[in-house]
Amino acid sequence: MTSTIDLSPILDLPVQQRIDVVHAILESIARETAHPVLSEEFKQELLRRRDDALANPGDGIPWETVRAELQARLQK
Repeated sequence: MTSTIDLSPILDLPVQQRIDVVHAILESIARETAHPVLSEEFKQELLRRRDDALANPGDGIPWETVRAELQARLQK
């Protein structure tokens, strides 16, 4: 899919602001889409991950840790 939108102004923003733009776009889509259409495979994967998280609650990584690691990588 080829876009005709000029992304230059957005691509010139600092990384955190570009991330904020992406979040804002995704939130706007979520507000307009009451029930997203998910494939059966995707639904099954979500259920599998949920079941795994419930069965192994200590295996996950806290969001704060993931976020800090991502920010550290982006600042290099």
